[in-house]
Amino acid sequence: MRFAWRALWSPGRTAAWCTLALLACTIVVRAEAPESLRKIVVIGASVSDGFGVRLRTAQQDGRSVVVGVDMRTLLQAAAREPDMRVTSHATSMYFSDPARFARESVRQALEDRPSLVLAVDWLFWNAYGIGGTRGPMPKNCDDRMALLERGLSELEPLVRSGVPMVLGDLPDMQSAIGGGMISQAMVPDPECLARLNTRIRSWCADRPTVMLVDLYDLVRRVLDGKPVRACNRDWCETDLGPLLQRDRLHPTLNGTMAVVAAALEAADRGTGGAASKAFDLDPSTIRARIGTVAAQGATAKDAVNAAEVPTVRRTSEDPRVQPAAAGSGSNPSP
Repeated sequence: MRFAWRALWSPGRTAAWCTLALLACTIVVRAEAPESLRKIVVIGASVSDGFGVRLRTAQQDGRSVVVGVDMRTLLQAAAREPDMRVTSHATSMYFSDPARFARESVRQALEDRPSLVLAVDWLFWNAYGIGGTRGPMPKNCDDRMALLERGLSELEPLVRSGVPMVLGDLPDMQSAIGGGMISQAMVPDPECLARLNTRIRSWCADRPTVMLVDLYDLVRRVLDGKPVRACNRDWCETDLGPLLQRDRLHPTLNGTMAVVAAALEAADRGTGGAASKAFDLDPSTIRARIGTVAAQGATAKDAVNAAEVPTVRRTSEDPRVQPAAAGSGSNPSP
């Protein structure tokens, strides 16, 4: 027995045993390294809130109903693990008071203590900026830059918390003018848009926990009829049908899937590749699950929030008011 121990711990074998022990520890650490994505929070405006996105689904009792699909519902339907929790503080009313909704959504996200925040269209009304129905209309690009800086400053508490966050830059929505949702006065000119996006990219580059999703390129590709490549899949109108609603501003269900795929691919950079692996982004699978998820998400809180949303009327006199586009997405969405 004494001979056996001496053989095992002889000087020639000690280094080998230490190497094996270190390797074993490394294997254990690597197995536990990917951060849990059990708790995702969505903040943002109408794209995140699923404005106009509808899907006809079959319920367990045999009824066929049309349900609204926001980004939370889509992510919950795509989650591979049943205990994945996705919460949303996005609102289609963001445009009406960007300063208040920016501040409130960040506060709510922090209270949820998430493992990942998706803020894909969070900056849109903070930079595209109409000032809100309670604020002045920006007169020039400097005014828009001031709106953007204010919005970025509101995100600093999330940055300091260390939680990974996906933030979208600004798409060029010139093509949506005349679609019933936005006016020329709301849209920055190309030079201003480039300036705004340069600032957003610089801000993200200085903050390692913030991953940028390139909405500018995504929307440009959709408008040009080119596929959006995200999460090892091509999202293309030729295969899936329209990716934009008739208002030319909001995505359809398929378009929202493409945005989510791009956001998760961006999140991979801050989660060691875990984000996209946590979801099954097959469109047919998501559609099959949405009805169940939507039914589970119909909480009393959702009902209260819906009741508090005021009616928004179409107006040509005040371009700061985002109207409800007639027919832009009231039918089941492709």
